[in-house]
Amino acid sequence: MASSTTYPLQVIKTRLQQRSEAIEISEAGEVRVVKREYAGVMDCAKRIWKREGITGFFKGNIPNAIRVAPSAAITFVVYETTMDFLRDKSTFQ
Repeated sequence: MASSTTYPLQVIKTRLQQRSEAIEISEAGEVRVVKREYAGVMDCAKRIWKREGITGFFKGNIPNAIRVAPSAAITFVVYETTMDFLRDKSTFQ
C-alpha cells in the first residue's frame, strides 16, 4: 500500500534520472528521438500530468507491487516469528 501511494514520486525521480534523449516508437510504428529535459521536479510533474494524465504517474505500479509484496511478507513473518520467540524466552526466566 505504501509503495503504491508513493509511486508517483518514484516515477518523477526516474524520469529526472533518464538520459536526455530517448528513442520511442509511436502507436503508428514510427521511430523517433525524443528529448527529455526537465527543469526540475515540478516541471516534470506538470509535463507528466499534461501529456499522460493521472495514469502517467502510475505506469509500472503493478509490476512494482508484485516485486515489493513478497519482500514485505517475508519481513512481516520474520518480525512476528522473532517477537513470538522473544516472548516465549522471557516467560521462562
